[in-house]
Amino acid sequence: QVAPAGGEASLQLSSFAPTLSLADGVTVTLSSTPPAKTETVANAESLAAVLKRRAEVARQTHDRWVRSPRAAWIQSLLAELGPPAREELLALQRRHTTLAAEDFATRWELGAEWSGRVVALWLGAEGRSVEEVIAKAAEFGHEKEELSSGVVLEGGLLHSLATGADVGVEELLPWVKALTAAAGSAGGAATEAPTASLYRVDPSNHFLTAADTSAPLDSLGDEARAAEQRDDLVTRHLVDSMPYLSLSLCHGEVRLRIASGRGVGSLNTTFDFASGESGSGVPLLDGYWERLDDATYVVGEGVARLNPRLYLIWKTAGYCTPYHQDVHVPPHFTLYNQTSGASAFHFLPLLLGEYATLVGRRDGPSRLKELLQRLDGEGVGEVATLGPKQMLLILPGGAHGVYVPRPALQLPPPARPLPPFRLSVIRAAELFVAPVCDLYERLLLSAADWATPLGLSEREAEAEAATLDAFAAVQQRACAELGLSRSDWTFFATLLQRRWDAAAEAAGLEQGANRETTIPL
Repeated sequence: QVAPAGGEASLQLSSFAPTLSLADGVTVTLSSTPPAKTETVANAESLAAVLKRRAEVARQTHDRWVRSPRAAWIQSLLAELGPPAREELLALQRRHTTLAAEDFATRWELGAEWSGRVVALWLGAEGRSVEEVIAKAAEFGHEKEELSSGVVLEGGLLHSLATGADVGVEELLPWVKALTAAAGSAGGAATEAPTASLYRVDPSNHFLTAADTSAPLDSLGDEARAAEQRDDLVTRHLVDSMPYLSLSLCHGEVRLRIASGRGVGSLNTTFDFASGESGSGVPLLDGYWERLDDATYVVGEGVARLNPRLYLIWKTAGYCTPYHQDVHVPPHFTLYNQTSGASAFHFLPLLLGEYATLVGRRDGPSRLKELLQRLDGEGVGEVATLGPKQMLLILPGGAHGVYVPRPALQLPPPARPLPPFRLSVIRAAELFVAPVCDLYERLLLSAADWATPLGLSEREAEAEAATLDAFAAVQQRACAELGLSRSDWTFFATLLQRRWDAAAEAAGLEQGANRETTIPL
């Protein structure tokens, strides 16, 4: 059972400077990065006041951070891209125009994908230096406090909203099975061979994950336990590299996943409370939903609207989620409650966070360590380490990376060691930022050119017209040779498109799971 907060005092780790694991044998300590700021929420009314103030800031600054083709910061990056990048963006734009997207959520997702490519192409331009990225981030005001990435919540409201207890594999598995079987889960009702979301980091680079992002439910427990248990080789490695550890301490922590070699975790174990089901079957989520539903009623829909899909996010020590901005749904706040273990949130200005992820994935953990050490030395960003019964409010205008720290790496003193834990477990809820969402919903649903943000130059328009003429001639010959009517052509073209999409999806799974993700945290 996971008891509500209120009895024993919460473990206060929010100002703790963690050592982050970027790869096996590659770590960085954020000793000079300032702690994240705090907001006090004594009750639902004070939470409403915080969200109202933050929502108004988000509305006033949206042009500097919203992941939309029409946002000024995206247009600024777009203006600096060369012809090859434009060709790629035009190809993506053409694909989007073929998709059925009549609702706000779908149009938002496609726009965020296109804008994400703009950011990636600008950051990945040949010769792009960190100095240029810092200067551009400053131009957008990404380092300003109004675009901070998150704040730690404290105060009396946490006694009803937050909870905490140590959770291990045996406690977790029934929850995952319940969510997998539920109609409101991410994958719908269970199939004959149900699977659960599972991400596996690459030991040589924790910013890379294995291609397969699921695990058969029947074997999930075995894989999670394997990540929890390590042999004597790992123990001896830790003792050799950290002689201040006693052998008995190291053995105990290894068994508790403190020194697990390959981090695993689930980012997409969810339940939609609008699905019509009576509940998720997981008291940890059902209780969170009930309390948040009551609290957000006080907040009011004109400020923030609660997304009915809640997340149960569990990870092992050593797992990390690279720096990102949450854009899988329209602009939102996220309320995180750490219920078991610990999580270190490293907040960076938006463009710098995206750049850090690029460096980690493209150049490797050693180069990423150099970048993070430089930013730490300059006091750029903020850090918040959460323990059980603590809560965090993620803001929409920044970037954050999330690490599950290994307590064995936090020694020796004077650094405060983390207590042993089995799993890091977070329950998360999203609250749509009403003023910003309403603005972009109006823009996207009223604009006839919503899917074509990049206008064609005269040369590009002529080339497109010539390609269309050539394409039409080929299709007319095909219809004549095969005896196809126009409706026949449409039918077979649709079947072919589906075949191509299926092949592309299969190829994407084989190539890896390290493309820009739409999954939070």
